[in-house]
Amino acid sequence: MTILISIASYRDPELVRTIKSAIENAANPNDLVFSVVIQDFPVDTPDLSWVKNLRLKTMHPREARGAGYARAIAMEHYQGEDYYLQIDSHTLFAKNWDKLCIDQHNKAKEISKNNKVILSYFPLPYHVENNNKISFITKDKERPAYPTKQQPSLNRRNEWTAKRLEFSDRQRRMPEQSSTVLAGFIFTTGDIVKEVPYDPEISFFGEEICFAMRAWTRGWDIYSPCVDILYHFYHRGNYKKIWKDRNIRRMSWKEIEDISKDKQRRVLCGIEKGIFGAGNYRHIKAYEKFAGVDFKKMYGLTTDDNESTIVVREKV
Repeated sequence: MTILISIASYRDPELVRTIKSAIENAANPNDLVFSVVIQDFPVDTPDLSWVKNLRLKTMHPREARGAGYARAIAMEHYQGEDYYLQIDSHTLFAKNWDKLCIDQHNKAKEISKNNKVILSYFPLPYHVENNNKISFITKDKERPAYPTKQQPSLNRRNEWTAKRLEFSDRQRRMPEQSSTVLAGFIFTTGDIVKEVPYDPEISFFGEEICFAMRAWTRGWDIYSPCVDILYHFYHRGNYKKIWKDRNIRRMSWKEIEDISKDKQRRVLCGIEKGIFGAGNYRHIKAYEKFAGVDFKKMYGLTTDDNESTIVVREKV
C-alpha cells in the first residue's frame, strides 16, 4: 500500500531528520513516496538525492505564502498512491507507524460505516536539545504525551485553532470521532486530493477548520487515532518562521494574512463556491451543529432565512 507523504518545509533544519525518521521507522519503507516543498535559500537547501521516491519542489523564501500555499503545491505531486499523509517538517515517527495508520484507519471505517475517513490528531510532543539530541516530553500541561481528540476553537486573537478532548476510553486503543483536523497529521486515502484539494490562499491559522468543514460536507468523517503514531516539535522558539521574516518576501505577512482571513470568512460562511467552498453532501449548518460553532455569528453576519434548514444526506 503506497503512501504519499506531504511535507511543507520553511527554512527548517529538522526536515532531514523528519524524512529519515519516516523511512527508518516504517514497516514498509519501499511503499513511501515523499512530496516535499522546500522554501529556503539555495545555499541552505539540504541535499535529498538519497531519498528514494522523492518529488521535490524548491522555492526561494521570498516566494513563500504560508503553509496552505506550500501544502497545495505538495498535493499536486499526487500520482495515484493508495494513501495520503500530511505532516510538518519537524516530525518524528513511532515504530511501524505506517501499519498503525492503516490499522486505525480501517477501524475508523468500520466504526463509522463509511469508507471516506480522515485520521487526524495532535501528535505527541518532543524537543530538540542544544546538543541536537532528542528528548520526548512526558509532562506538559498544554500538550499531553498521549493521544487526544479535537474540536474547533478560537485563540485569544480570534483565530481558528483546535482544543483537545479526552478519549472516552484510551485503554481500548480505538479511534474516536473528532470535528476538525490538525494539519500536522492528516492520514487518509488518496481520494482526498481530488475531492478536497488544499486551499493555497489560506496561510496558517484557519487552514484546519476550513479543510475539515469542506471535507465533512463532502461526506468525509474525521477520527482521531488512539495510539502513538507521530511526535511533533512544538516549542521551536529560535527556529525561522515565515511571519518573522519580514524583509524577505515579496508580500508582507499582513497582506498574506488579510487574503487568508477573507478567504476563511467566505468559506466558512458559505459564500465561497466551487472546490474551495462547502460540499453538497452535508450542509454547513449540520457541520456547525456537529462541531459546536456558529460561523456567521463569529463573523458578525446574519443568517438568511433560506439557510436556516439543516440538511444531511444519507451516506451511499
